[in-house]
Amino acid sequence: MSKKAPSTENKTSSSGDPSRLAPSKGHNLLKLELLKRIDLFKFLPEETQKDLVEKSSELVLEKDDILLKEGEQDEEINFYVILSGHLLIYKGDTFRKRIAILGSGEYLGEMTLVDAQAHSASAVALDESILMVIPQDLFEKHIASDHGALLEMVKVFSHRMRSDLDVMAGDMQKVSNFTHDMRNCLVPLGYADVYLAKAVDILKGTDPRHKKREGWDMVEKSFNTMISVRKNLITLIDQSLACVKKTKSEYVKAEAQVLPLIQETVDEISCHKVLKKKNLVVQENADLKSAHFNFLDIKRVLQNLLINAGYATENDGIIEITITEGKCGNQINVKDNGTGIPLHIQPILLRENFTNKPDGNGFGLMSCREIIEDFHLGKIWFESELNCGTTFHFTIPHFDPAVKPPGIKAR
Repeated sequence: MSKKAPSTENKTSSSGDPSRLAPSKGHNLLKLELLKRIDLFKFLPEETQKDLVEKSSELVLEKDDILLKEGEQDEEINFYVILSGHLLIYKGDTFRKRIAILGSGEYLGEMTLVDAQAHSASAVALDESILMVIPQDLFEKHIASDHGALLEMVKVFSHRMRSDLDVMAGDMQKVSNFTHDMRNCLVPLGYADVYLAKAVDILKGTDPRHKKREGWDMVEKSFNTMISVRKNLITLIDQSLACVKKTKSEYVKAEAQVLPLIQETVDEISCHKVLKKKNLVVQENADLKSAHFNFLDIKRVLQNLLINAGYATENDGIIEITITEGKCGNQINVKDNGTGIPLHIQPILLRENFTNKPDGNGFGLMSCREIIEDFHLGKIWFESELNCGTTFHFTIPHFDPAVKPPGIKAR
């Protein structure tokens, strides 16, 4: 929703309480009393306070009206003082990460006035709210030039930063605890490994003269897949815990062929709910050189891209996976025949946590970009045409033993 124009209605407040101030120019005296109780303004001379009240305007927001939008910059930069109501300050779009809730007597918009950058967060009205709007020239004339006001603003900056750090630390601890407990939940699979290994041996036959039982090969394949997935999960969990603990670990890459990895990933991920009724076609290329990569992480990239393609592809549709040989390395392409990516979304893909899937979280493509560009020094990009589909491309550099590998980013 958009912001409403400043109100010119002549309403009165039944209580005379500035925190319930109606949008009326006739309440300048009450607004002045409110300003005198706010740290940022109380040190200013009374004449300056009066000038701010008289030359500022009022803005009425209904519930869910958006005042500021993260990443955007308004043509007219203003400073806002909340006269009544509450505003939620948050980051993100699809999933709103709460930063703070501001109420009567608090203010916002000062960061954009100070650094002239786009808004670092969004602000939305939680209920009907009335704001005092101080334009940039008035702010610079009376507030930015006053040492006492600037000191109070710095204090607010510091308080908000401390609060943000406390929230971040708390969230990180929760993630760490949750990740640790996830690892413990995998322990029983170790016992299942033992029993399933014995079952596979029995189905194969405990003696060379025994005939293999029907279905042993399917059991063995399922067993090997379970072992691989458990191992991969433990590796990812250990990496996550090391990241939380700030423990540096070597990022392991090895020289190998990419095609076997692609075939294994397709076999494993084809049972995903959005891929079950889709046709995954791998175009083989026998002339590929080996590449230098982390097996598990490249599998993660493929899984994310294939699942995204599955969402975009209709039942019985085709998803093509091809590998081409470039000058610097292998290029993997994942193509769907869906409706394409809307133009307004394309600029933020691979840059922000965005998703339009009902059960998505927007982390997949960001993870892909980190793995390819930061950890493998490759490149990831996409081409999309409306009603024709989308192709994601990424490259994995060749391994040249004569060249010393570049510094590896700590995990």
